[in-house]
Amino acid sequence: MGKKLSLLIFFWLFLAIGALANSSYEAQIKSFDQSFTRASGEEMLKMHHMLKNIYIQSIIQNDVGLKVQSLERLVKSAKALNLDSKPYQSELDTLLVHNLAYSKPIDTTPPKATPPSVNKSNEANPIKNRTQPIAKPEKTTPTNTATPLAVLSVSFHGDGVSIRYNKSIQTKDVKSFVLKSKQTIRYVFDIPGALMGKTRTFESAIIDQVRVAQYNKSTIRVVFYHKKPLQIKHGTDDKTLYIGLSSAKTDAAPTEYVNKAPVVSSKRFNPKEKVIVIDPGHGGKDSGAVNGKYQEKKAVLQVALKLGSELKKRGYKVYYTRTKDTYLQLRSRTRVANDKNADLFISIHANAAPTKSKYKSMRGLETFFLSPARSERSKNVAALENKSEVDEMNYFSKQTYLNFLNREKIIASNKFALDVHQGMFDSLKDHFNIYDGGVREAPFWVLVGAQMPSILIEIGYITHPQDLKHIFDSHYQTLLAKGVADGVDNYFQKNN
Repeated sequence: MGKKLSLLIFFWLFLAIGALANSSYEAQIKSFDQSFTRASGEEMLKMHHMLKNIYIQSIIQNDVGLKVQSLERLVKSAKALNLDSKPYQSELDTLLVHNLAYSKPIDTTPPKATPPSVNKSNEANPIKNRTQPIAKPEKTTPTNTATPLAVLSVSFHGDGVSIRYNKSIQTKDVKSFVLKSKQTIRYVFDIPGALMGKTRTFESAIIDQVRVAQYNKSTIRVVFYHKKPLQIKHGTDDKTLYIGLSSAKTDAAPTEYVNKAPVVSSKRFNPKEKVIVIDPGHGGKDSGAVNGKYQEKKAVLQVALKLGSELKKRGYKVYYTRTKDTYLQLRSRTRVANDKNADLFISIHANAAPTKSKYKSMRGLETFFLSPARSERSKNVAALENKSEVDEMNYFSKQTYLNFLNREKIIASNKFALDVHQGMFDSLKDHFNIYDGGVREAPFWVLVGAQMPSILIEIGYITHPQDLKHIFDSHYQTLLAKGVADGVDNYFQKNN
């Protein structure tokens, strides 16, 4: 009884983290300042997660002041918990150099307290677990300009980068500064515009590394990393900006990074090089959601096998966590994906309304990615799917919880979820009357251990009369599988 109680407490603590966004961030920061030095190790860890959430919200709201306040305190809490504070300190230093007015002094001396046992080498970088599905980068309209300033291409020449815009760019629009440390010098250039697609990273024999990324909604940041001092210059030639060791290469041809809508790499990916692991939920003694003679475990296995067949036709390498009516522990499911070094993990489930009074009102096709849930509905869906796994939760330590919440995985999983959901909806909408439940985030334990982008698909509500017919309809299952495969194709093509 004591063991189960402690596991349940940890589970609900995990869910409660998502609810912190409902209160005032300023009040949470004030509470941290007043109580952190007197807190126990467990309380410190909880407050550390609270600060991460505030940091994420500062990014979503583009609130530099709130971001600085959260980072200052994350440095302090990370030190107190024997975690790696360098990522927080590094970003804080960059912000303070560029936005000195936002600096608010804080004592970063770690308090003397016994922290919980955490492996500091595994502390994840600052994260962005969004409260809403991550959409494509917004195009922002500069002041007094009718057409948004957008980047058409980025090319690297070994000694610098050429950035081609859709309209003229001027040298005065470029802001720059230098950050020095014992091992690396960073030459930072902030330029206007929208850079759709992923961060670009380049290396050469001349320059250690160059990174080009979207810094905020209207600013792109270009950073040159090198161990020794460099003479970095920048210049413009109408619609092209060059930043590098010389200012002559402003007419270089663009690389594969050409930004159009939709954002698609010109280099076709090879499905034969991609590994997909499909996880039919539940199985064996665990029937999942049930409506009379209809069992979730049977429907999701049928869909999984159809999906695997469709992906194989397209050239993908496919593995299943189960192909028969067998029970698998939660840890075994993601272990398959990790052992196979999978590129994507897809878990397939069917949903159910919590009470009979909602059987006819709750329905729809939903796609989830892993993150602390914000909405009550997401929490309830996760609680339903997690119910059979509650006895395994002790397998996932607090450190595992820290590890899975990394920014790159959340963003990649959200992008994957968006592509798959759109693929399913497009494939089904002309043939079945389906309700679009959208893309959501929720704390599904089956996704925690996966080391690659991962999603959980709810193919419909087994408790809804119409959804029930769909879920066990062979044609519906076939079109659903095709839609998921289309989403996989689109995800790889956009993120190749």
